[in-house]
Amino acid sequence: MAFDTSFLMAVMERPTTWSEDITESVGAFTPVVLSSVRDELARLAEKGDKRGKFASLALELIEKGTFTLEPDGKGKPDDEIISFALREGAAVATIDSGLAKSLRASRVQTVITLRGGRVST
Repeated sequence: MAFDTSFLMAVMERPTTWSEDITESVGAFTPVVLSSVRDELARLAEKGDKRGKFASLALELIEKGTFTLEPDGKGKPDDEIISFALREGAAVATIDSGLAKSLRASRVQTVITLRGGRVST
């Protein structure tokens, strides 16, 4: 399951039981972050504002080894996520409505989001 920037920052801003909720919803999964998503988080973290703080926390979570870091083509993160999901048959966790719409239009089977602090498919 690939995670985008918006989802990672959201769970840092409002901690939830996202991992357990996803497992309950779709079963066991391997959390993946693409290098373009990590790079986007790093750019946001450099700003040092409120969003930067949550991006920094998300980077710390990635660095702890909770996620598998996958290289990608260095395109736009959304495009890379869609490509990865289609190539690997992976689910995607996002709260970005534009990305979710693009994923569904591309026929990605499972899109995970947050509603009211809870995981939703």
